[in-house]
Amino acid sequence: TLGAVIDSPWEGEMTKSLRLSIDYYSIKVDDAIGPQSVDVAQRQCFDPAFNPTFDVNNAYCNGVNRVANDGALGNILLTYYNNGRFETSGVDTQIDWAFKLGPGHFTLNSVFSYLISLKSAELTSDPLVEFAGSLGPTQNELNAGSFSWKMLNTFGYSIDRWSASLQWQHLPSIRSVNYPSNHATTIMGTGSYDLIGLSGSFAFAKDAVVRFGVENLLDKAPPILNRNSVASPFALQGGTFGGANSSDPALYDFIGRRFYVGATVKF
Repeated sequence: TLGAVIDSPWEGEMTKSLRLSIDYYSIKVDDAIGPQSVDVAQRQCFDPAFNPTFDVNNAYCNGVNRVANDGALGNILLTYYNNGRFETSGVDTQIDWAFKLGPGHFTLNSVFSYLISLKSAELTSDPLVEFAGSLGPTQNELNAGSFSWKMLNTFGYSIDRWSASLQWQHLPSIRSVNYPSNHATTIMGTGSYDLIGLSGSFAFAKDAVVRFGVENLLDKAPPILNRNSVASPFALQGGTFGGANSSDPALYDFIGRRFYVGATVKF
């Protein structure tokens, strides 16, 4: 990692409180622990790279069960192994700014992250796959949703006992989880996504503050992810797209517009 914090070199009223922080990171992990996928569990049992003698007693075959009497493939029991590896790099920046505006004070906090690369492989024998800009990866216990960049801005204004802030979160468009391994896939990602939040507070006294606000002010619905752009052959003419028709609550808001109010009292 390499970082720097730069305070404003100017002494003007509007610029003296300006601060910029920049952090670059480059991380490489070998023997990453993660759960097997069904595909990997079978590969490790049947692939000579992992089981060269095709020994049914090989440790990798312990989770591959057969149906009694006919030998058909049964339940695949998955476990955790230190089989994976990944490497990633990116830049995180933050801008803080405050100055007097009219009868009160204006503040800005802006956080911007740029993902240069995120490559991952589920097995040491597999090549690294670039997931930056996609909804992957789904391996090595990494969080899905490798946005090329993302941004969170908070604009604030305070007058005497009153304060208010507007928060804007932006996620850019992103490709499907299938795209990194198949650029010709018909499985779609989704477009950009914005969330707006509004909050405020009033100080009745030095030790008594009431706060209130609205989350997801515009009632933005979560997008449908990993949808197939090619209609299912079983769909009626003029029907909807086929596909997973799902979203991800870790990335997008599932609740919708909601209001809150609270108070903090010190004594």
